Amino acid sequence: MESDLNNRLKGYTVRIGRADFHPIGLSIDLEEAVISQNEHPDPPILEIPNLSASVHWKALLFGRIVADFAIDDPKLHFDLTQFRQEEKDEVPIEEKGWQEALEAIYPLKINRFEIRNGDVTYNDKGPFKPLHVSKLNFVTENIRNIKSEEGTYPSPVQAEGVVFDTGKIRLDGNADFLAEPHVALKMNLQLENITLDYFKPITERYQLSVRKGVISTDG
Repeated sequence: MESDLNNRLKGYTVRIGRADFHPIGLSIDLEEAVISQNEHPDPPILEIPNLSASVHWKALLFGRIVADFAIDDPKLHFDLTQFRQEEKDEVPIEEKGWQEALEAIYPLKINRFEIRNGDVTYNDKGPFKPLHVSKLNFVTENIRNIKSEEGTYPSPVQAEGVVFDTGKIRLDGNADFLAEPHVALKMNLQLENITLDYFKPITERYQLSVRKGVISTDG
């Protein structure tokens, strides 16, 4: 499985600590998976303590056999060097093989995808605090559009997280993950008490000085 994943990915390498297959329920668990950028492998881009894939039993009511993916406690970490490497890469992110890699883990098409207690950190150069989102929860289903009409946003999406320890972010809406040429989104966004000085490494590149303050918005 590890070899198959790496054959499908471009520019990244996966290492899997352990894989457990459960015949009852037709599910598989991957434990201690690590994904690294080939050009800048330290630190790893993503650490996944546990990924579970199984049949999405709810979809069987609509006569479809599809997959349910759940990821627990993932840690996404990237810095300016890794970001610039991705930016200059001639292969766009949508052609890196991520969807194909997920299909290598479990043979069914993904219809439900959930992230529980995720953690995202971005480190810029200089003496700045890292941009940090914690306690990130995300869930979407009906990705394969099993029960909705064409031309709609068939997949309900919900996400929430803690931003810079005191702020909050919430997303609630719908998406069309099969839209071409890009995913289509129609969502409500709510930000509460997002501390602005964390954005210094980004704003300073545009000659904009940010010293204090917070932002809250609905849109």
